[in-house]
Amino acid sequence: MAKIVLKVTGMKCGGCENQVQDAVKSCVGVSSAKASHTASTVEIDYDETRTDLASVKQAITEKGFTVS
Repeated sequence: MAKIVLKVTGMKCGGCENQVQDAVKSCVGVSSAKASHTASTVEIDYDETRTDLASVKQAITEKGFTVS
């Protein structure tokens, strides 16, 4: 298992956090995701053998947020 913290801009409230978390959790191999709109981050635990960061980032951007 790997852990990463991504910078996500565009989150303004708890609803935005939930959208980001749901998008990340929909990726195969992700075991947990914790987003914070105040810190503009999402902390992700995932299995590197089952998913890659490009897929996770794409899931977030498809919800209208920016990953840097």
